Amino acid sequence: MLLFSLPDCLHSHRTRLVIKEKEISAELHEIDLNDISEEIKFISPYDDFPTLVDRDLILQNSRVIIEYLDERFPHPPLLPVDPVARAKFRLALYRIEHTWYPEFNKAYKNG
Repeated sequence: MLLFSLPDCLHSHRTRLVIKEKEISAELHEIDLNDISEEIKFISPYDDFPTLVDRDLILQNSRVIIEYLDERFPHPPLLPVDPVARAKFRLALYRIEHTWYPEFNKAYKNG
């Protein structure tokens, strides 16, 4: 299993956190957007990172990757078992993505 990610991308970071939390054996490759090899362009033609390669499967988008990893490696589960608690957790993630991520990105870009 290979994960291609950007060193300063929040979506890449949370994907790496899931891999670490679930103790998944994966090769991590940090991508420099200024120097992308032809092989990486083939794997991720739109420079969409993180990108996960697992055998013949290639996935982009941190949500898709994280859901796949949670289903493929179910222990420990990332989400609560109770549907109400799971919905509240997903709502909290949504709020973080739409409130905190933009602010972090603005602060990061402005130095």
